[in-house]
Amino acid sequence: GGEGFVLQGLSGTGDCLVKAGGALIRKDLHEGEVLKISSGCLVAFQNGVEFDVEQVSGFKNVIFGGEGLFLTTLTGPGTVWLQGQPPQRMISEIARRVPSGGGIGLAVPMPGMGGGTGDGGGEGGGDSTGSASTT
Repeated sequence: GGEGFVLQGLSGTGDCLVKAGGALIRKDLHEGEVLKISSGCLVAFQNGVEFDVEQVSGFKNVIFGGEGLFLTTLTGPGTVWLQGQPPQRMISEIARRVPSGGGIGLAVPMPGMGGGTGDGGGEGGGDSTGSASTT
């Protein structure tokens, strides 16, 4: 459990492209205002925002908190940007919804692959959409 915490400093003028998963949330912290978040939700923060990363102990936290072994404390003033869905959590959510073996799966009609070809050669003289003729 737990995500690594990598901190990359950027400075200068110009544009910067930063990747985030889910909704991007901007939060302006006032002087002394404290924000505690899951470390995986932090995207960026301005110079001057104080930060601290601490390991959160407790078996329940590991089991029920997802990746939540680490908690980041941000103290203002300054602007922080958070992501609504960290990439690992998004991948986990998608993966747990994908059927695994033996399922019915998604039916996609394929022209010319059974069910009649529209040329009258198949049973029932059906067309390529799979509808049957009753005449």
